[in-house]
Amino acid sequence: MDGSGQADRAPGRARQSPVSHGVMSRSMALRLLQPHEEATFADSARYVTAIGVTIIAVVAAGVALYFGKPVFLPIATAAVLGVLLAPATEWLRRRGLPNSVGSLFVVAFFFSLFIGALYLIIQPGAAWLERLPEMLTDARKKLIGVEEAVNKVQDVSEQVDELAKIGDEQRTQSVKVDESPSLSAALASFLRTILIQVLFTTVLTYFFLASRLDIRRKLILIRTKVSGRRQMARMLGAVEKKVGSYMFTMLMINLGLGVATAVAMQTIGMPSPLVWGGLAALLNFIPYLGPITLTALLGVSGLVNYDEALMMAAPAGIYIALNFIESNFVTPLLIGQRLTMSPLAVILNISFWTWIWGPAGAIISIPVLVIVKTICDHSTFLRPIGVLLGNGARVTYRPT
Repeated sequence: MDGSGQADRAPGRARQSPVSHGVMSRSMALRLLQPHEEATFADSARYVTAIGVTIIAVVAAGVALYFGKPVFLPIATAAVLGVLLAPATEWLRRRGLPNSVGSLFVVAFFFSLFIGALYLIIQPGAAWLERLPEMLTDARKKLIGVEEAVNKVQDVSEQVDELAKIGDEQRTQSVKVDESPSLSAALASFLRTILIQVLFTTVLTYFFLASRLDIRRKLILIRTKVSGRRQMARMLGAVEKKVGSYMFTMLMINLGLGVATAVAMQTIGMPSPLVWGGLAALLNFIPYLGPITLTALLGVSGLVNYDEALMMAAPAGIYIALNFIESNFVTPLLIGQRLTMSPLAVILNISFWTWIWGPAGAIISIPVLVIVKTICDHSTFLRPIGVLLGNGARVTYRPT
């Protein structure tokens, strides 16, 4: 009986031995690998599909934003202003003023300042635009004179002939400019269109601020779990606190730069110093491209308004010095390492919004990028995007 039992168990051991010793048939290996291959293929297909859907969604959103500029631009601007003005509205609410009344007061005060500053800039700016063709002609003459003095590669007769030809071309161009519509009239027509957009944006900003608490509560209640609601509350609080504080600080810095530029231009005798100060404050909201644009404009104006080489370079040189102090000392001191941005992300962001919405898109591009980065920094799922938008090791997020 023992022998038969051993004989009965022997075949079982013999049947198990090929697998236990690592010997596996080809059919068995295929059966074991087939589910893994199918799963890998399914994951790859889902990944490719997700990428395709994302690309299509981004392209569709870009097309919608481009063609829907009259609607989407005021909405985006109002949302950015709502985040910017939310701390002031909250400050009034905590002191007993109803949220709707406080929102009305804040919006009225902000847009009154905006329209007043715009009027101070536009009134002398219209006259400056009227003189722009003449200024460009004078600048060209002076540049030609400097080039001739330095190079001296032509004789006197050729120089006289060339200057005469240039004079003829300039007289012909001046006749064409006189026949064209007035730049002031074109500016007035443009401002009428802008006024409608500003009124629409003002109304939207008020409703964003007045319904801010209700929108916040609904966004929190969308999450079903308590932990998700806490995370949403922290995220919204961070967006209002950090982004609002950041943009308000930048607003004060840019206003300070505008005042310093206006005072400097007044000191050296530049015409329309308020225009230059206002442009300095406004264009500084557009990193890199804004200061470059104003430097070029000041360079042309310096060529037109002064005869000495040192004074020609003074307006642009003074602004470059002021902008250097602001960007390398004042802004790092007041902003610190909060929400530092990757230069590549900033340039791509400005290019995208400028292409979509023009100069207005360029102005709100950085606030939009700051809002997106703050949301990404407070979301586990989106945090890698926040790292990509940040600048090196300084993008680490510390909970408040």
